[in-house]
Amino acid sequence: MGLLAEKRHQYILDKIQNLGRIQVSDLAQEMAVTEVTIRRDLAKLQNNGMLKKTYGGAILPGRPELIPSVQFRQTKNLSAKKTIGKLACQMIHNGDNIYFEAGSTCYEIIPYLTQYKNLTIIVNSLHLMKRLHELTLHKVIITGGQYRPERMDMVGPVAEATISQLAGFTAFTGADDISLDTGISGADVTTVSFAKLVLKRASLAVFVGDHTKFDKPSLYKIADLENLHCIVTDKAPSKKWHQVAEKKKVKLIYPDSI
Repeated sequence: MGLLAEKRHQYILDKIQNLGRIQVSDLAQEMAVTEVTIRRDLAKLQNNGMLKKTYGGAILPGRPELIPSVQFRQTKNLSAKKTIGKLACQMIHNGDNIYFEAGSTCYEIIPYLTQYKNLTIIVNSLHLMKRLHELTLHKVIITGGQYRPERMDMVGPVAEATISQLAGFTAFTGADDISLDTGISGADVTTVSFAKLVLKRASLAVFVGDHTKFDKPSLYKIADLENLHCIVTDKAPSKKWHQVAEKKKVKLIYPDSI
């Protein structure tokens, strides 16, 4: 049985004071109520000036809305990301030029790069750069640009200028979501703008994302499904996904698919 509204509100306020931000899905599970109920609670608390609603959750009022920290994203669905990392490396060949977007799933591809020779790897992430430095001897190009500490990545005109001078690489992109109707999308407009430019310059685009990313489109569109060469995930997508992927000539890679 779920908590009464007053107790739910106090629980939400206590949690946001401790964590700084909260997620609708987590609260719904913890309090055994629907996400609709939690969103209604957050709306009421926002009207009373006690928090600020964000995409998928809420933060303390007056605090700038930040993307979840690198550490949080790195540990979320970690087992699935490791599975995807192992599968995604099969799209790589000796001598390839590769771009990794600044995401926690691409982070899990890096340990498998030791089996290849003469790769050139492009990143806009200090987080990925650190792991590349520790685990590989490949050539690395880092874009530069405006540094965002909450993501440990670099964006803006300088990063875009670097990408604009490159071509012929395979881009591994995580994005925030993927759906049949809208393709891949993201919740942060700056990240989306940069991702669009990367895919425009890439010769092949590979989406890497776990099953929770499917069929929940975010606000800003990045690319249509037909712009992808393949989709790598941790579980077999639905029959409808197989039908659409075959029609659009997008390869689906998941455990037991190959």
